Amino acid sequence: MKPISSVKKIVIAEAIFLICMLLIGCATPNKTSQGIAKESALTPGMAKAYIHPGKTSQTEVLEIFGPPDLVTHKYGKDVWTYDKVSYEISTKGGYLTVLLAGISGGSSYTSNKSVMLIIYFDKNDVVIDYKLSAAKF
Repeated sequence: MKPISSVKKIVIAEAIFLICMLLIGCATPNKTSQGIAKESALTPGMAKAYIHPGKTSQTEVLEIFGPPDLVTHKYGKDVWTYDKVSYEISTKGGYLTVLLAGISGGSSYTSNKSVMLIIYFDKNDVVIDYKLSAAKF
């Protein structure tokens, strides 16, 4: 058997490298970017299930939704406001790479959600009423 010359070794190595680059260029995964933060309990369903005027206390609201984003006082009563905005970005794309020339194509989808909850408490720190607004666009 003849030994392989160093020139042939370089050509083989370059061919293997180019094949690997071609395969990597064609394998573009679908990507979804979402917030890293813990999922919030602030949803219309959670508000309706756990906030009951005349029964639910500030302590219970804190346990479910955490600290409010805004606290105001009106006529000696506390008003707590929660505001959550979330974004979801989803992209799909693909690339075909052939010896430094490339073709690309892709698509993306964006979704925004907004939930605002305003809770009114009496002087005994019990819910009097609440207002809920939710939108998806």
